[in-house]
Amino acid sequence: MSSNKKMAAAIRAAYANYGDDPDKWPKDVKKEIRGQTEEEHTAENNVLRHMILHGYTSEYIAQERSKSRHYLKQLRLRMENRDELDYQATPDELTQLKYNLDHMNKPSNKGIAGAMHRDKDWVRCMREKLREARNV
Repeated sequence: MSSNKKMAAAIRAAYANYGDDPDKWPKDVKKEIRGQTEEEHTAENNVLRHMILHGYTSEYIAQERSKSRHYLKQLRLRMENRDELDYQATPDELTQLKYNLDHMNKPSNKGIAGAMHRDKDWVRCMREKLREARNV
């Protein structure tokens, strides 16, 4: 069954089960319907998703993986729309971030992001995680 037929079937089922107002449908149902249009989860796309989740910039990923920035921007946008963009970091990445925070003069999210080739939103999110870990 093609993905369009699967999506249409999921939409019909949602209308039948939850009524005519999509705003009142459960989040998981809407997420599943949006996921029907997802590109195939190939090995390359899994690598790209991993890099996006670890905060690498589209420019850096495009250079490293020979993909267009437009394709990466669209992939990032689809991940955001499906609430899949939950930034992650390895212990080594957090150690590197902490080192940059401790050794940069007036560290800003933008400055650290540039030094680490990461998205400034990732830096902001990971700084919050570091603060939470310190306060526990």
